[in-house]
Formats: sequence, structure tokens, C-alpha cells
Amino acid sequence: MRSVESNPRLLVAFHGVQMTLFPVSIMTLFWKHDVGLSMTEIMLVQAFFGFTMAIFEFPSGYVADRMGYRRTLIVSSVLSFIGWVAYSCSDSLPGVIVSEAILGVGIAMASGCDSALMYESLSDMDDEQSFARWNGRVRFWGQSCEGTAALVAGMLYLASPQLPFAVQSVMWLLNLAIAWRLVEPSRGRAAPTSHWKKIRGMVRHMVVDNHHLSAVVGFTIVLGMAAFLPVWIVPLYATEAGLSAEWIGPLWAVANYTVAIASLYSERIAERLGFLPTMLACVGLIALGYGGLALSYGMFGFAWYFCLTLMRGVFGPALHHAENRLIPSEDRAGFLSLRSLVFRLTFLALGPAVGVAIDRHGNHWALGCLALSMPVVGFAAWWWLRAHRTAALNAG
Repeated sequence: MRSVESNPRLLVAFHGVQMTLFPVSIMTLFWKHDVGLSMTEIMLVQAFFGFTMAIFEFPSGYVADRMGYRRTLIVSSVLSFIGWVAYSCSDSLPGVIVSEAILGVGIAMASGCDSALMYESLSDMDDEQSFARWNGRVRFWGQSCEGTAALVAGMLYLASPQLPFAVQSVMWLLNLAIAWRLVEPSRGRAAPTSHWKKIRGMVRHMVVDNHHLSAVVGFTIVLGMAAFLPVWIVPLYATEAGLSAEWIGPLWAVANYTVAIASLYSERIAERLGFLPTMLACVGLIALGYGGLALSYGMFGFAWYFCLTLMRGVFGPALHHAENRLIPSEDRAGFLSLRSLVFRLTFLALGPAVGVAIDRHGNHWALGCLALSMPVVGFAAWWWLRAHRTAALNAG
């Protein structure tokens, strides 16, 4: 009988395969030149995908806590495989929307579930303290695989526009095999109760009752948003500054490798500097990254973006460890998905506003506004975290 001892390594492999996203760096080209979508339609597709993720984000985690993490990841793998197969056959807006809907549900099923399974497996092995280290490894291999896929995607696309999607389908067959080998850990199970009552209790626990958890989740969302917004800005920013479009793939790859290496050393950095000083340094990197992007007009101004990718790699493992140690075992995936839901809803509100600002005033004006606002919000969130430093430091 297999034991949970193999789960951490399998979950590293699962995330690495999941993040080997061959289509992502060429997706806009495929939409515009091969499907024939306008920029308005492309933005609508992205909004629809985000909406689908938001709808299924929390329910999927709630179900995973009750159905089992292994089964949920198997279902996620099957849906993701179907979604990418559908994409490889899509040649119109309806086909793209159907593919995005299937992928949205599939990705939502895995969101929070893989991290919960990692934590519970390590807890089962009496090795919970190594979660940050394993989380760093997960992020390292995930970002490394995404960066490498970006380097290969262009060649696949030139060979055939549908080829990156077909290869991606095969990757999810591999993930299905990995998910099948996972072992469900023994853990606390939620007592039968009214589902709506339980959900309201979870929301209240995160937002009102547990101030330590609220502080960690709030800070995680702020830093995550600061790292996520420029992902969609920098390619346009770089090409407008004179960088050739063929270098966007390597730029994407270097950004992911930066996150990967920082994630690998995140635990050591937090141990050497301390949890709160490390998080404050991340706020400083936000100010440096956005400020540099806003004030630079040369071709290589995009290099300031790497401050934000460095920040993304450093904060993730330490904060996620803090978060998991504050979450009840029986609802772990549900709480993690609830945080992801808040993040996605925040992006749905903020992302279009940033897009409008760029359309009306340009990249540098919008980045200047973010350079003035994001560090202030980040420092306020850090101060909130500091106010509850006892639990946060114990968690970190």
C-alpha cells in the first residue's frame, strides 16, 4: 500500500507539468491571427475566463475537502485535458469561449487543493515545518517549466498554430497519471452540517473572527496583485519601447526563472532576515519595480519588472506557510480557494480600470499611478500584519 511520503515529490511534478504552458506566450497571436478575434473580443474572452474561475474557485475547494484531494486533482486533470483538446480544434469565438469555460473549471478544481494536499501530507509525516521548503520547490519547478515552455512555444506555433495546444493536451494526460498515484492523507473531516451555514462560518472566520488569518490573507492578496498586474502590461511596454516582438518569449522565460530561483531561496531569506523584515523588503521591491518602470523610457526599462518577479518568488512560500498554519485542517482547500476567489474578484475590479488608464493615458502614466498607490497599500497591509505579529511570526 502506497504512503503519503511520495506525495510531496508527486505534487512538485504535478505543478511543474501544470505550469508547462506552451500556448500562453503565443495565445494573443493565435486569437488575433488564427481565430480572427478583435482586441475587444480578446478582452471579453479574458473577462469570461476570470468570471468562470471566480464562480468555481471557492466551491471547488469546499468540495475537495469533502470529496478528497486526490479525486479532485484527477477530475481537474481530466477537465483540463478536455479543455486543451477543445482549444486545438477551435477556430471561432464560440469555440474559444467553450474551451476557456472548461479550462476555467479544471484549473479552479486544482486551485488550493494541491497546496492543501501538500500541507496535510507533510503533517501526516510529522514534517509540517518543511512546508515552506516544499512550497518553494513547487514554485521553482512551476516557474522554470513555464519559462522553458515560453522559449519552445514560438517554434511549435510556427510549425502549426494548433500544435502548442495539442502538446498541452498531452501534458495533462501526464498530470492525470501523476494525480492517480497520489495518496489521500488522514486528516480532520468536517462534521455533517448545513452547507450554507458552514460556508457563512468560513467566511466569517476568515474576515471577522480570526484577525491573524485576515492579516496574512490580506497581505498575500496585495503582494499577489502587485506581481500579477504587470504580467499583462510588460509585453506591450517592452515592444513600445523598441524591443522586438520575438524577444517577448525570452523575456517571459527570464521573468519566470527569476520567480523560480527566488522561490527556492525564500525560506532561507526569511530565516536570515526574519519574517516581517522580509515581507517589508517585498513592499520595497514593489516601489522599486513600479517606480523604475514608470520613469524609464529606454528599450531596457522592462528590466525593472524583474524586481516584481523577484518579490513574487520571495513572498509566496513564507506567506503560504503562515496561511496554512492558521487554517483548520477539515476545510483547508476551501479556505485557500476562498482567498483565491477574493484575489480574482479584486483583479476583475482593478484589471479593467488599469486597462482603461493605459488606453487613455499610456503605460507610463498608469504605471506611475501604480507606483504611487501600490507601495502605500502594501505598507498598510504590512502594518496590519505587524499588528498581529505573534501569530504571523509563529506561522512564518
